[in-house]
Amino acid sequence: MATNVYFSPKVKTEQNLYEDIIIESLKMYGQDVYYLPRTIVERDFILGEPVESQFDDSYTVEMYIENPEGFDGESELMSKFGLEIRDTATFIVSRRRWEQTVGIYMEESTNFRPNEGDLIYLPMSGSFFQIDKVEHEKPFFQLNNLPTYQLIGSLFEFSDELFTTQIPEVDRIGSLY
Repeated sequence: MATNVYFSPKVKTEQNLYEDIIIESLKMYGQDVYYLPRTIVERDFILGEPVESQFDDSYTVEMYIENPEGFDGESELMSKFGLEIRDTATFIVSRRRWEQTVGIYMEESTNFRPNEGDLIYLPMSGSFFQIDKVEHEKPFFQLNNLPTYQLIGSLFEFSDELFTTQIPEVDRIGSLY
């Protein structure tokens, strides 16, 4: 037999212990960020993108930035339109903490995971990141469960969105653009 006979990957208590250790490490090495779900007011059905959207709610949840050396991406890029900042970041959030802090307040159709298009506000740098992809199968079924979400986001480009999150710092920055 190739696997260890003393450990069973399907034991719920071992899965809970593994997830508890991940949550504890995220609380130690991560930071509190604001998760801002997008509400689409008007959608362009031809291009399949929102024409007008707003951000009404905010939820504080701890996340870990995967690259501790700084933001990923192409950083600053000089183009024919001027200076473009193309920072990206990868955030790790626990599924259980997600359900406890954000999922219970959202609609049932969207609460099972973070959504692409929603924002993460990082108070440390005062920047907004739009979630481009939610990787929900990493690490791949260790102990037969999936304890985290990996959120891959890029620096948000403002385009007349309405921010009414009741967080003065977020609403102030959102009203500037």
